[in-house]
Amino acid sequence: MRPLKYTRVNGVMADMKRRSLKKICLVLTFLGILGNLSALDLSLRGRGLGFFPLGDGAADYSFGGGGEFLFDVDLSRLFPSSLGLGFTLDAEAGINSSPLSSGEGEDLRLYSLGAGAGIHFFPLSRLMVRGEGAGGYYQGYFQDATSGSWWLRAGGEAGFRITPRLISSLSAGYRYYNDKYGGTMNSGIYLGITLQINLGTGSGGGADATLIQDEPIFPLFLSLYQQNAGGTLRITNHESAELRNVRVSFRAQGYSSSEFLCGTLAQIPRGRTMELPLLADFSPELLNMTENGRILGEVVVRYELLGAERSALTGISVRVNNRNSFRWVDPGALAAFVSPTSPEILELSRYLSGIARVHQQTALNPKMQFGIYFFEGLREAGVRLSLNPATPYAGYHTGTDSPIQKDSIDSIQFPLQTLAFRGGDVDDLGLLYAALLESAGIRAALIPMNNDFITALSLGISSAQAASLFNGTDKLLIINDEVWLPLSFSYFNNGFFDSWTAAADQLTRAFSNGEWVDIIILENAWPSYPPVNLPPQQVRFTPPVETATIREAEAVLGRYISAEILPKIEALNASLRSGATGALYNQLGLLYTRAGMQREARTAYQQGADMNYVSSMLNLGNMAILDNDTALAERWFRQALSLAPDNAAAKRMLDQMAAD
Repeated sequence: MRPLKYTRVNGVMADMKRRSLKKICLVLTFLGILGNLSALDLSLRGRGLGFFPLGDGAADYSFGGGGEFLFDVDLSRLFPSSLGLGFTLDAEAGINSSPLSSGEGEDLRLYSLGAGAGIHFFPLSRLMVRGEGAGGYYQGYFQDATSGSWWLRAGGEAGFRITPRLISSLSAGYRYYNDKYGGTMNSGIYLGITLQINLGTGSGGGADATLIQDEPIFPLFLSLYQQNAGGTLRITNHESAELRNVRVSFRAQGYSSSEFLCGTLAQIPRGRTMELPLLADFSPELLNMTENGRILGEVVVRYELLGAERSALTGISVRVNNRNSFRWVDPGALAAFVSPTSPEILELSRYLSGIARVHQQTALNPKMQFGIYFFEGLREAGVRLSLNPATPYAGYHTGTDSPIQKDSIDSIQFPLQTLAFRGGDVDDLGLLYAALLESAGIRAALIPMNNDFITALSLGISSAQAASLFNGTDKLLIINDEVWLPLSFSYFNNGFFDSWTAAADQLTRAFSNGEWVDIIILENAWPSYPPVNLPPQQVRFTPPVETATIREAEAVLGRYISAEILPKIEALNASLRSGATGALYNQLGLLYTRAGMQREARTAYQQGADMNYVSSMLNLGNMAILDNDTALAERWFRQALSLAPDNAAAKRMLDQMAAD
């Protein structure tokens, strides 16, 4: 009995063999070309299968079997997938034999050549799932008859990875052989077992790392590299299987405080390279880099390979700028230079604060007086403005007139260095002064201008309170009703008062012209740019002579009184000539007190008290206490209570005197 769908004899056996040989040669040539593509992963698959006929003619055939040999090219490296999918192309050759259901005669033998494509995925480290399809040409033999046409196959596999290079799978699918005379030659379901050998093109296993840096590390921001990348790490998988649960960390002996985690990756496919940021826990030792250079570090890659824990270590060289390097991309980063806890800064701050505390005038703003003593104390200690010819401030900062791009590397001194050198550029001096202020608990702000550097100190008062201390607010900076006094460090060598006047003029012009002005309040900038302390430098700094510092500070206070207080006294005296009141006499007394003119102040308060102005009586009582005349003080406080029985200030002073 002949197969129902195979009844014609076509061609001669010799012609068929020549055609088949040509096809085999073409396939082998194709495989040879693929074998030379070292950038691709290659594998061989052998499959034994059982075949169950279906559809037309299924009743004519019984269960058969055969085998296939497949040569796969994995394109995953060329077409990486974020989902971990692998893409393959394959060339295959196979044979399928189907016996007649009657058991008589020869089996139908189908020899096939073709190509296909597939997608595979490893949901678990040892479990592989594959879907694939293929097609090609077959040649069929039955007794003395031959025939050929096209065929198609679709199926899948579920495999167990025995080793990274060896996978055993269960296969299933559907295969269709077309009859060129119309209809179906044979078709059905196949089940089989596949053994896959990965040839691999890797370099021998493990994983390595390379570092890409757009710019060197800035020691000034050493603590920020725990959250901000200092470069890009490229992690390459050289193992013969994907890496799972990858953890990458960095350490540098002597330059890092601990091994720091750069990041994790769920998976790195075989032969693939993936990127992570270089994060590090740099140690203060980095601040000893006085020149641009490199440090040696290690990248530790820990991962799982087929469920087994492994690790790889790669040495890398990290480029590092010198400790004074700064780029003016964000002026707020200047805050990192200002450390109020530097021992040398604290020592000088305590020394000058002690002088100011003893000699300050109680009627004047204490923060302003401390600022004066700090400023003049630096000058008396020999600190001077000296422009840096290599990286001049006017050329490197972010001002619109800057001839150098803002991403150029500037060199800025730490306050401790400015003390040691007894000088620096305008920004160096401004940072030193800000550090002294902050170490004494006085809020400071940095204002980099186009051709100057301004440091402002907070007076701790509102604009309303400033009205009795200044002849207007033209020379003051008011931020959210907080009054700041600005100082220009281009005029540092001229002294406090000239620096104040110059800074006020510059800010007034800038605001009038609608210019953008960066005002960096250190307290607000430090959360983003923490202050950095240089390691101990054994700096020898001789503090200023106390008497000379007092002399210069009192001279500044005299100029302040002449410029800000005396004009207000003159204006108030003019108002009194046109109409005197107790309140005006009391204001006059306060101004005389601020000016240090105690006799004139007492006279003004007395005139206010003669007009039954309670505040003037209280001020006369306070002056009597300063003169140690408690009897006179008590009289004035009781007189005030006689006019204002509920006056809390008078009651408090009398209670305090009784307690003493």
